[in-house]
Amino acid sequence: MQSGFRIRPYRETDLPALRRMLQGLQEAECIMDSSRAHWADGAAAYTDWMLEEVGANSGAVFMADSTDGSAIGMVSCWRAEDPTDITVTPDSRVHLYVSDIFVVETWRGQNVAAGLLEAAERHGRTLGLAQMTIGLLAVNHAAKRAYEKSGFHDYEVFLRKRL
Repeated sequence: MQSGFRIRPYRETDLPALRRMLQGLQEAECIMDSSRAHWADGAAAYTDWMLEEVGANSGAVFMADSTDGSAIGMVSCWRAEDPTDITVTPDSRVHLYVSDIFVVETWRGQNVAAGLLEAAERHGRTLGLAQMTIGLLAVNHAAKRAYEKSGFHDYEVFLRKRL
């Protein structure tokens, strides 16, 4: 166990906690950007879709638990391929995509996200992948700092203009 928490694979009994975390992630993003949708179903539809993607694409979900067994974080990831991107080398078209990561507020800044990203990275290596990708809202500076601490760096930037 790391400092007060452990990382482990997702279990079906984690579904309620996973839905709460994904709802929390979405609501936090709603505060950051008005184009994000509020989910009336408590993230059920998104969670089901995400778990299907994990199952269909050699993915994994990892949970972080505190020493008392409470779920305090999650990460989901899967093998992704961009076969139509002829601007990059063929091996660069395949990567481990980190779809979602969430840490409950009271545990932020305590390396839980780093532990979750390490678990995802290990999973990617078991798949023989050489790179992993993650996205975030541009205004989420705290997440960007956490990802940079875990070795991520800017690769491609998308800009948006509202019409």
